[in-house]
Amino acid sequence: MSAGAGRGRRRAAETRAKRASTTRVLAAVLLGGYALAAAGAQSVDVRMQGERFVPAEIQVKAGATVRWLNAEKRTSHSLIFPEEKHLPETARLFPGESWSRTFDSAGRYPYVCGPHPEMKGVVVVLP
Repeated sequence: MSAGAGRGRRRAAETRAKRASTTRVLAAVLLGGYALAAAGAQSVDVRMQGERFVPAEIQVKAGATVRWLNAEKRTSHSLIFPEEKHLPETARLFPGESWSRTFDSAGRYPYVCGPHPEMKGVVVVLP
């Protein structure tokens, strides 16, 4: 194979990769931020900002991991899943810190902030 043919194949592969990436971004926009990862498990971020969860409700597929990130400047937060009594409250998350949980089973998982119970959110896990 000539060097020119190898470069042509690499360019074609790079073009396909860019198109696939653009398609995923467009899908994320069209789905209102509920993008599905192209490979592997889905991962979704929820920000703790302005003393609320952003977004307050998310939908993910079973096996997805949700990461809560404290985006506040001075306030700490924690998470409590009140319907799951066997789960303890998470440790306090200070600004810039995060906590993650993988959801393996379909269902509705409401949660609140420990020190700010008016902060509410829900993870809806689809099969």
